[in-house]
Amino acid sequence: MTNDEKMELLRKLVAFQSINGHELPVARFIKSLFDQEGIESQIVPTGNDRADLVASLGSGHPVLAISGHMDVVDVNTANWKTDPFTLTEAEDGDTLYGRGSTDMKSGLAAMIISMIELKREGTPLKGTLKFLVTSGEEVGQEGAEILQRKGYMKDVDALLIGEPSGYLAVYANKGELDLTVHVKGHAAHSSTPALGVNAVEALLEVLDRITTRMASQSASATNQVLGDTVFNIDTIHGGNQVNAIPADAEAEINIRTIPEFGNQEILKAIQGVIDDFNSSSKAQASLSVDMDIVPIIGNVDSELVRLAQEVAKPYMAKVRWTEEGERKTQAMYQAIGIPFSKTDLVTVGVSGGTDGSKFLVDRPIGFDYLMFGPGSGTQHQDNEWVSKAMYLDFTELYKELFKRYLA
Repeated sequence: MTNDEKMELLRKLVAFQSINGHELPVARFIKSLFDQEGIESQIVPTGNDRADLVASLGSGHPVLAISGHMDVVDVNTANWKTDPFTLTEAEDGDTLYGRGSTDMKSGLAAMIISMIELKREGTPLKGTLKFLVTSGEEVGQEGAEILQRKGYMKDVDALLIGEPSGYLAVYANKGELDLTVHVKGHAAHSSTPALGVNAVEALLEVLDRITTRMASQSASATNQVLGDTVFNIDTIHGGNQVNAIPADAEAEINIRTIPEFGNQEILKAIQGVIDDFNSSSKAQASLSVDMDIVPIIGNVDSELVRLAQEVAKPYMAKVRWTEEGERKTQAMYQAIGIPFSKTDLVTVGVSGGTDGSKFLVDRPIGFDYLMFGPGSGTQHQDNEWVSKAMYLDFTELYKELFKRYLA
């Protein structure tokens, strides 16, 4: 494929407004491309206007699974310089703006292109390249969970997720718990608070107790690769007017987890706090789990990681760094504790999760796993962008990596 054709594919993918849903049209589009090339693929329904897609090249073992998701996060168009769903090239000739350009339609496009080119070139594969295209990654990772439950991971020997890493080899990801704490009180006029039960005040007390318990139990737990547990209270809602005692309040909590203080242990601790609170309070609290994905730590010495480091070197060597770009990248890496190198593909663990947590739920430690894909670090941000040069490089890099793994 020419570079113009590769750019056109990315434009078409970005144009799909697959905001936390509506992936079926994207899956149909990808299948139409594969059908034209004679690549075997099938659509796997996952809900109303939602679907996964599975495609493959070759046969037998080893089986290298590659994966990318079709959904994107929501957009506040007022904060964008450009139309979020029109891939727009900046005057510098390299910056490509668009929702999903980094997370992760550039990685998805690069994988599609690599499969098409491998098929066109008739490249012999000593094994199977299995493409798992998912829905619902941004909220719950339901698409990956469905594919795992249906058995699409049973024969897989290695897994590459094309999430945006840039030139980093991510072999470990923290898990994630998204929780909602709801408190039920009793409404009353604000002039007679004794006749009501203030749900907001009760919620603040519950959150304080949870924060204290989490700090205590996580203090002695750390992971050499992933670091410490990350705990955030991200939203609070309660009441509807200033002169009324609120009857309801709720908060959303996000926790990034490590094996040493696992998801089930955390849930048990928080539920214990809520039970203790309920036993002595007129207000009553409850807990719901909105997302539950486990931490995964791959094999840093795996064949997939080693080959990625070898294949990436020449592409990294030709990156044109501006003084400002290098300074900003170094500062960003330093802020999140990642070493910076312009010449070597450094292996790291990160806090962000991937569909890998669902795919590898039965084997989260020591699997041949890698998260590696084009991106700028602007995922979920206004004016999200990806480097045109990096995107085009990954279309070639992936093809070479897949060939060498299945050589």
